[in-house]
Amino acid sequence: MSNKKEKIGTVGLTAFVLSAMVGGGIYDLPQNMALHAGAIAQIIAWALSGLIIWFIVRSFMTLSEVRPQFTTGLYHYAHAGFGNFTAFFVSWGYWICQSFAVAAYSVLLMSTLNAFWPGTFTGGNNWISILGGTIVLWLMTYLILKGIRVTSHVDVFGTICMLTIVAIFIITMIVVFNWHAFTTNMFAAQTLPKVNDKAMGGLFSQVRNAMMTTMWVFSGVEGAVVLSSNAKSQKDVRQATKYGFLICLVLYALVSILPLGLRSYGQIANLQSPSTGALMQIVLGPLGRLIITFGVIVAVLSSWLTWVLVLSEMPRAASMDGTFPKFFRKMGKNNVPIHSLFMTVLVIQLIIIFTHFAGRAFNFTLTIVGTMTVPPYLISMMYLFKISRNEKTFNPTGNKISVSRKSAYFVSALAILGTLFMGYAAGLEYMTIAFVIYAIGIPLFMYARKQYAPDQPIFGKYERYFAIGILIVAVIGVILLIQSKL
Repeated sequence: MSNKKEKIGTVGLTAFVLSAMVGGGIYDLPQNMALHAGAIAQIIAWALSGLIIWFIVRSFMTLSEVRPQFTTGLYHYAHAGFGNFTAFFVSWGYWICQSFAVAAYSVLLMSTLNAFWPGTFTGGNNWISILGGTIVLWLMTYLILKGIRVTSHVDVFGTICMLTIVAIFIITMIVVFNWHAFTTNMFAAQTLPKVNDKAMGGLFSQVRNAMMTTMWVFSGVEGAVVLSSNAKSQKDVRQATKYGFLICLVLYALVSILPLGLRSYGQIANLQSPSTGALMQIVLGPLGRLIITFGVIVAVLSSWLTWVLVLSEMPRAASMDGTFPKFFRKMGKNNVPIHSLFMTVLVIQLIIIFTHFAGRAFNFTLTIVGTMTVPPYLISMMYLFKISRNEKTFNPTGNKISVSRKSAYFVSALAILGTLFMGYAAGLEYMTIAFVIYAIGIPLFMYARKQYAPDQPIFGKYERYFAIGILIVAVIGVILLIQSKL
């Protein structure tokens, strides 16, 4: 983008953050939460998740102020703080992670269309659904190759539609809210066969399991940071990050908790996807489900096209910086990074096919998204912690800034602890999958370094140990996972 008028302001960036975070995931949130926890545990999970993510948000806001020159955010933080391999690690992980998010859009879109053709798109991951998702994916690829570009206006439109539909759902749930239903078995400690409630175990276990859902739904909170090179100012980036987080936290909590005043968690857990549509159908009949269906389709298609565009730029940018192979640099007609686009679409295509073999495919894919965002977040938080140790590294230019070094040091430390807890909440299975995916990327980095610096060591002083550590964690995780399944 060449001039100020083409840059994105606070509203456009906030819309992108909301689009990146919410997508269509919010429409199945009641069911996803009810699978793991009762009312009390859900409330605690949202409060804890909100606190942890707020520390991460504050850290990103601080980084955008003290390092405004790093306009590609996570990648540059990793590169400046920890070298080439760590930068690749973040770029590779974020690329694959958000590819899983796009595959999740496919599952949700197809399961939503099942409302029109019952039994055709069951679960959103049967073979007909895989075919449908594939057609949508390659149609979007065709549009991008023809030069179609998503502007901030498209994101704003999609976000307004999404917020309107979600607001209708929340208002409906408030109107029909029944306090007696809400307070029955709030701790999910009893088995109530008549309403399909089953004892969920201890409160800590419920909160931990619920946080596998509450943490991944905030994936995308860094969206404004990722697009900061296209922002009018770094202040807009900070404002959009803050507003996007606060709006999403309120919406998420209300959408998951209010339905417990209409049906028990056992009943909600067994609803058809998207569960918000099934809940609206209980209250308003077929019209209720139709309203949610419209919201899902608009939100998913808007986010889907946006993320394919963003993801197609990431490998090319990393290639220009020498951490991805030169192959990804090639530009085609209409200023499209053609090789990067096709590799992105192929990765998404493979994941869409893979969803057929997952149980609850939507929940599975988005939990992987949440798990794989842990290392990029952690590295960004560690970079802020590193530069906050003294004033010279924190604010080398001496410019006036709104945050103190001690505050940044404290907040980044808490953000690191919170991010580590995110990894713990994900559990062994998902962390193993994440590290296996990270390990698969190591040969790609080695090949790229041979291209760009054939006479220099592939890994820096400590990078070799980092790469070995990833491989060890991946192998140990696979062994432990196999043992746990036997």
